[in-house]
Amino acid sequence: MSFDGDIQAAAGVRPNEGLIAAALLHCNPARVIPQVDELPSDKNSLVDRLLTSATSLKLAENVVSILVEMPQADDEAVEAAEAAEGAEASESDEASETAEASTGKTAARGSEGKKAPPDKQALEDASRDLVAIMILPSGQAQPQERFFAGDALLGILPNLPPADLTSLARTVARLDVVSERLRTFLVTHPDGDISCRMLKDAHYISDVDLLKVIPTGSEQQLRLIARRRLLNVVVCDAIIDAGNAPAILELLRNAESQLSTSAFIKLMPIVVGNNDLESALCNRKDLPQAVGLEMFWQGGQNLRRYLLTRFLTESAALARVLSIGMKVDAIPSFGSKPSAENIEELISQIENGDPEAAATLARYCRIGPETAGRVVNDAGGEPITVVFKCLAQSRRVMAEALKRWVESDKCPIEGENRMVELHAQFDGMSFNKARMLLSYWDWAGREAGPFKV
Repeated sequence: MSFDGDIQAAAGVRPNEGLIAAALLHCNPARVIPQVDELPSDKNSLVDRLLTSATSLKLAENVVSILVEMPQADDEAVEAAEAAEGAEASESDEASETAEASTGKTAARGSEGKKAPPDKQALEDASRDLVAIMILPSGQAQPQERFFAGDALLGILPNLPPADLTSLARTVARLDVVSERLRTFLVTHPDGDISCRMLKDAHYISDVDLLKVIPTGSEQQLRLIARRRLLNVVVCDAIIDAGNAPAILELLRNAESQLSTSAFIKLMPIVVGNNDLESALCNRKDLPQAVGLEMFWQGGQNLRRYLLTRFLTESAALARVLSIGMKVDAIPSFGSKPSAENIEELISQIENGDPEAAATLARYCRIGPETAGRVVNDAGGEPITVVFKCLAQSRRVMAEALKRWVESDKCPIEGENRMVELHAQFDGMSFNKARMLLSYWDWAGREAGPFKV
């Protein structure tokens, strides 16, 4: 640091000027007070040489140079530096100036804290720039940086109009590396267009976010969720509980959705009367056999034929299962074959609509009364042909019984034009197939086996 000026100029300067200036500037006093080695050497003491007018002028120059290096400094600090040039100011005046400077500085800082909110254009530009960082190639931005950009974007999104948010959601949905909080904000947004855009295009959405949307979601949102890949059991159950038929249809047609056995059982009463839902449910590859054979009761003619063809098989293994199950009473076992008189009694009771027909059938087949009641009261006629096959009756007996039932006004079986089809079903079904089918029906009626609650 060079030093200019007459160091032997007028005296009378106060000794604490340099310290005051350093305090105002919040800097080391050594930066303000002229260096000792630049002062002329004579017999006067160091203090006396620092307390000259020339030294005070140099002090002021140092203060100004420091202020130039501090562009954020407030005007009060500059005024305090200028006040330090007054060589004849009293100590009380200096203390007053210090207090005023401190007060002014505090006020200036307070005014800086109250910044005006950014305008709409600034917000749009900031959001665009942050998204641009999020879509940078992997070589130009690390995942941590993309997450940081997404988290910063969260502070801007509430101030953007819906149209901009929809456009932004379209971009974010296609990104693999996205802040989880940003994705949640967009997926659960109350605006349906924004949420649907994410549900449609985003490859990964957490199950927690999906479960937040489902209870109050619109039909469009539920259908988009139902179409998503690899839906787990919990999400599928939530969609079913929502009860929206179009969404359930999408769920059933989604081969990658994971449905539990309890979900299929829950779906059975929902699909009744809806041909599309029934068809979609029965064509599921993961449809449990127990549920498929139980759906026999609520299906039409074509559905019944399809279910019997799909689930009933014939092999030596089937006979072994029946034999083993009957020994331990896991499968209802028959006693001796009913006599011709017993069969005639049963045929007559069904023909006359006798309420005792169900009890008679339950006794001969050793099945529950609930199952027997469903059989004798079914209007299609397929269940009774299955039971007569289990009772080891001949085709002639079955044909005569069907003729009497169809012609009777009291028998629930309808459809004289279906006689040929019922005969064909009876002929094509083996004893083992009939026993297997009747076992599933009995389990369902008793709420046992696979239907145990």
